[in-house]
Amino acid sequence: MMIRTARLLPVVLSLACASGSEVPRARPHSAPTARLTRIAPGVALEVVDWGGRGPSLVFLGGGGNTAHVFDDFAPQFTDGFHVIGITRRGFGASAGAPPAADLDTLVADITAILDTLRLGPVILAGHSIAGEEMTRLAELHPARCVGLVYIDAAYDRSGIDTLAKAQPPAPEPRISPSDTVDFNSVRAVYARIMGVREPDSEIRATARFDGADRYLGEVTADSLKARLASGNRVARYDHVHCRALAIYAVPDSLADVVPYYAELDAAGRAQGDSLLRFVAAVVADSRTKFERFPQNTVVEVRGANHFVFLQRPAEVAQAMRSFLSSGRVASAH
Repeated sequence: MMIRTARLLPVVLSLACASGSEVPRARPHSAPTARLTRIAPGVALEVVDWGGRGPSLVFLGGGGNTAHVFDDFAPQFTDGFHVIGITRRGFGASAGAPPAADLDTLVADITAILDTLRLGPVILAGHSIAGEEMTRLAELHPARCVGLVYIDAAYDRSGIDTLAKAQPPAPEPRISPSDTVDFNSVRAVYARIMGVREPDSEIRATARFDGADRYLGEVTADSLKARLASGNRVARYDHVHCRALAIYAVPDSLADVVPYYAELDAAGRAQGDSLLRFVAAVVADSRTKFERFPQNTVVEVRGANHFVFLQRPAEVAQAMRSFLSSGRVASAH
């Protein structure tokens, strides 16, 4: 069996990973509702609804993830918002159609869901490569944007091909046949490789298991996941005037970019150190570019995982609440 491996650079690809100590997460009080919403012939997207009343807060997962990656995080905002998530085409329950290879198609999918649900202006909160969709949506449809929350997602991808060529290779994790036997072993190896524990619902949405919970493979092949990064169009931050918060996970150690560093030999750790320096430089460069715009707010979480909302949920939630309650954002709700 093949199992997904986490790519180690959020700027270049969407399946970045990092590490740090895991913290307990509050479980949602009740399960969300999930339904498929048809938006075009042969295309139906999963909409996850965690409930709540108030302005619409829409979560978008990173590449390879579904909306269920937020099942432990998103419900805490239902006290002041109607909180939903959208699983992009080609992934999870939305896998009836292949992933889109064009950014504007992904944006059109989001707006089609907003139209179907009759949602007015919304706040978008996205992780990793979802930042591209958020920025492009705000660029094309400024009236639909109340605020943008980039969760380690505000990266300049205009030079993505150059970055991809310059990126040092990541050391390979050790994966044995025993790591891909059943749900429990898959959950354990995901946590070891990614440095955080995804919600069980997310694992079941992205991997296939039989009736005895034996692992059968991934819902979406890696070759299809790569389509997300294959488009030529990139979003332009300088074309967006919506208020935005960028939460950056800033790596301080090798463990922050290679969670499984303890199992590496000397050559692997040297390879990881080179990757750490590269990632740290890209994070710093992207932050500098992003904070030039007066409508943008930046928060750093140091020594943090790319999946910072799973690793450090309290800090991310606090930053989001502060931003969402600020005068110019709150008045636009």
